[in-house]
Amino acid sequence: MTTDKSSLAQLTIDRSEQGSKSTTPIAIMAFFSIVVVAVAFYWFSANFNSQSIISTEKQTANTALQTESFSVIAVAKEVVTDLSPTSEKLNKVVLDASGHIVARRVATVSSRVTGKLNLLNIEEGQRVVKSQVLAELDDQQAKLSYQLALAELSAKKASLNELLIVQQQQLQQSHRLNELFKSQLISEQRINDARFKTQQISAQLNNKKAMIDFSKKRVELAQYQLSQHKIRAPFDGVVISKNAQVGELISAGTAGGGSIRTGVGTIVDMSSLEVEVEVGESYINRVFAGQQVLATLDAYPQWQIASEVEAIIPTADRQKASIKVRIKLLEIDGRVLPDMGVKVSFLSTGTLVAQQD
Repeated sequence: MTTDKSSLAQLTIDRSEQGSKSTTPIAIMAFFSIVVVAVAFYWFSANFNSQSIISTEKQTANTALQTESFSVIAVAKEVVTDLSPTSEKLNKVVLDASGHIVARRVATVSSRVTGKLNLLNIEEGQRVVKSQVLAELDDQQAKLSYQLALAELSAKKASLNELLIVQQQQLQQSHRLNELFKSQLISEQRINDARFKTQQISAQLNNKKAMIDFSKKRVELAQYQLSQHKIRAPFDGVVISKNAQVGELISAGTAGGGSIRTGVGTIVDMSSLEVEVEVGESYINRVFAGQQVLATLDAYPQWQIASEVEAIIPTADRQKASIKVRIKLLEIDGRVLPDMGVKVSFLSTGTLVAQQD
């Protein structure tokens, strides 16, 4: 039995030794787990703090940027307020209308005489000044007429000089006859005949002088007709159309027909441009002479032109039930062209502040 017990004792497992051996690895694993958790917690805390700092800095920067943006926007609003009509002025708009740019001074330049066009000195868009030669017609016949008038005047003057010599001789003869008559050497009939001859010569002299004046007028007429073969600008302006070419016949007014032109070109005085609108009869009571107006061209919608009512045409269109109103532009600008579309706003009162382009 002893042997059996010792054998059984050898087969018995020692739990205390195994427990001591297995406890050590578990403790080590637990320690490493704690270290890993601590490192993770430290990394997470550090990252969270850095993100919080960065977020705070970004928020501060954004706040400063928004503050500066608000300042810039405020300055921009102040500038726009200075350049554009204030809300108070906009509230004073009593009527809106549409119209066109028209020119008060526009002319189709033509000639007073009929002739072939020899020279043309204009092109579209060209600026011209008053009395500038725009075209020249064939003036050969006019030159001949002028020379003929000068020759006729010279002949009249020569005839007058001849008669002056005759008058001087007659006066001397009358003086001698008077001396002889005082000496009773000739009869009274001779004195009467001499006196009649002197008066006759005086009448002829008056006639010659009148004919000379007549010849001078004919010379002036011939010179005027000759000058009309040069077509000149009636005023300062801009050529907007060229209506003829060299070699064509140019005639005055409605005398032309067929291929005969009645003008060489059209000139517009750009300083006379104004706005013409039609206002309905129901609203014409809101418009008065001298009224302040804002004009806006369809081509430049951001540009407001300071204007004022020039006149209200004292007649109404029965079919349209409207009245024409002329509006004067207070600004002269090369962008304003005839026949442009324009919208106008009639203001009630107050000083006008125009918006710049």
